[in-house]
Amino acid sequence: MRLKTEDELIDFAYDAFLEDAQKQLSPADQILFAMQFEDRGAVDIVDLGSDWPANVAMGINENEYCELHIGLVDDNDLLNDVFGRVLVKKKTNDKFIHILWKTE
Repeated sequence: MRLKTEDELIDFAYDAFLEDAQKQLSPADQILFAMQFEDRGAVDIVDLGSDWPANVAMGINENEYCELHIGLVDDNDLLNDVFGRVLVKKKTNDKFIHILWKTE
């Protein structure tokens, strides 16, 4: 079983995020993201959150799944404004994705 590389995980998550961002983010957040992402944007792979099983109604483990955060970093390069928490399967041909969007 071939797994996606870190770059493939990031690209897959970011592309899916951009596809739905206009429908899921508030107009203010859409503008902020669009204006700031080039200078302050980040897509980070993080430890799996413990709340995923409740959000997707299935078992989640770190061998099969990866969580990524998409947002803006502060002056200390810390991702402090998360627009989407993304859960993807690591397996190369698996297109599973679930995004928890920023809410106001």
